[in-house]
Amino acid sequence: MSAAQIAPRRSRGLFSTIGAYLPHPTRWRHVFGYMVAVYRREWIGSVFSGFVEPLVVLAGLGIGLGVLVGDRAAEITGGVSYVAYIAPALVATPLKPTDIIVGAILFMGGKVAFAAAFFAGVLLVAGIATSPLGALAMVGVSTLTGLAFAAPVTAFSVTQKTDQGFAIIFRLIITPLTFFSGTYFPIESLPSWAQLFSWCTPLAHGVALARGLALGTEIPNAATHVAVLAAWTIGGTVIASILFRRRMLK
Repeated sequence: MSAAQIAPRRSRGLFSTIGAYLPHPTRWRHVFGYMVAVYRREWIGSVFSGFVEPLVVLAGLGIGLGVLVGDRAAEITGGVSYVAYIAPALVATPLKPTDIIVGAILFMGGKVAFAAAFFAGVLLVAGIATSPLGALAMVGVSTLTGLAFAAPVTAFSVTQKTDQGFAIIFRLIITPLTFFSGTYFPIESLPSWAQLFSWCTPLAHGVALARGLALGTEIPNAATHVAVLAAWTIGGTVIASILFRRRMLK
């Protein structure tokens, strides 16, 4: 067989391999639709918690902790009240494995957007968000940030046989990240190594975008923040799809 005959076969094999990891243009909707149908049974609880949680957080951390911070708040936050500083940060048919993963991740993004809409609404009513457009943009940023977490965590979940690993993820990674993300104090106040670590995580970029949009201030390197969040989302989705396909074939 000549080299000219072998080359097309290799090309077809390469495209087939790539195609196996790409989601179908429409079939992922079946997974998304199924999850939405299930969610219809529990959406009332989500509405209640989505409205009450931001009020409790603002009252507990913003007002309570803000009193302790006192007059030094302006020095720490750059001229805004402590509650206004932390609030925006508290706000991602026959199916291929990739279709299932994409559908599941998009559903998680939808739930984040649903909860973020209530949080942004509370900030707008409380006067912390300076404009309706900024509050709406915060919902988009929160959704993208949620996806940036949902995709890698989905990849991790594919490798797990029990839910014990998730407790470790939340205790040792998710919770500590809030202290390295600029949520409670500026990242610039951290040591150099901690600042570098912070900017490698998706939460720090989400916080920077959300705070700027809520307060109506300039957001330096906004495109970079969005690009990092998108990279975490796309990278996590690709890895999750590869791992899930391998597990399905075992």
